[in-house]
Amino acid sequence: MDLVIFMGHHKVGSSSLQSWLSTNWLALARAGILYPAVEMQGLATNLATALRGEADPGATNPINVREAHNALAFKMMAESAEKREVPPWHQKLPPSGQMIRAIRQQAVMMQPKAVVLCSEVFANFGPMPPRLLKRLKTLFPKASVRIVCTLRRPDSYVTSWHGQRLKFGHHLRALREDGLEEHFGSIHFNYRRMLARWVEVFPKAEFVFRDYSEVLASGGSVPDFMTASGLEWPETLVEVENSNPSLPLAAMEIARRGNLELPGGAAKALREHLIASGKRLDYAPNAEVEMFGEANRALLLERFAPIDAWLAQVVGRERFFADLDEAGQARPVPEMEAARAGLALVRADGSFGELRRDARGFVKKLSFE
Repeated sequence: MDLVIFMGHHKVGSSSLQSWLSTNWLALARAGILYPAVEMQGLATNLATALRGEADPGATNPINVREAHNALAFKMMAESAEKREVPPWHQKLPPSGQMIRAIRQQAVMMQPKAVVLCSEVFANFGPMPPRLLKRLKTLFPKASVRIVCTLRRPDSYVTSWHGQRLKFGHHLRALREDGLEEHFGSIHFNYRRMLARWVEVFPKAEFVFRDYSEVLASGGSVPDFMTASGLEWPETLVEVENSNPSLPLAAMEIARRGNLELPGGAAKALREHLIASGKRLDYAPNAEVEMFGEANRALLLERFAPIDAWLAQVVGRERFFADLDEAGQARPVPEMEAARAGLALVRADGSFGELRRDARGFVKKLSFE
């Protein structure tokens, strides 16, 4: 049996990949590819799909079903370290030992050709106690293991992760100021810290490290994973839409200030409004907005160079990110210029009046002068 683990990174299309895998659970199972549930809601959902005889392309699976292995990873971390908690969107989870037993029992009963585990949260296991990775390794000790990881160029990734944290409601410093510093020691910048222990714990596994630019060029996270996994996939699988829309870069400063100055409910309403506005407002294109400034870009490039050298050594080429030098080049539109124009667009938008009153009042008074 093959065990294919997609372990991230974050912000590389994993949500869409998980949604696709869960939506197509039945067709995949019939083809010998198991995307296993980890708790009763997932097992019940899969049973209902099997009784119905086909996937419902219009249905949205609950998060514990769709992102089952995120739930497993969060639970394993919460049980292994103090001050770690399962996020509130994953509720009523059993102990991780029961989740692992559920995975094994599905494989015993269904005898698949391959099991697929998919979670960007697995990326957090690298700097944590080794027993977390060893539990994954011993899940199917006789399986042939392939580990797929997609990595974004650090300037693109840090910008995207900054936006994701804003979506979570975090109180953040601006990347153009000193907000970049906190990333340097984390897995969100130090990819060696994220990956080295995986390579150590899985010495016989086949690793497939993908540059996110290559993933986009191949059509996105789903078609790229189909190739990278090495599995034979059935035809006529159901397609899914992007399931993790992002804040426009030109609206990030509005959201950041909202997180800092508004109560939780109002800040969340503002973030959701800004995300939805990305489809209808003519914000400065993301590719043109400069989030760091020249000095911070130079620092980013300097700090990442040895990390890229390690990655290149692992994969056996001169550089991992062939275009890494571009991470040091500033974009043409400074963030605050884009933010001021974006703020004007939000205020003039026809749906602005639908925003809850306290959030609307904050936007009316907000100034970037």
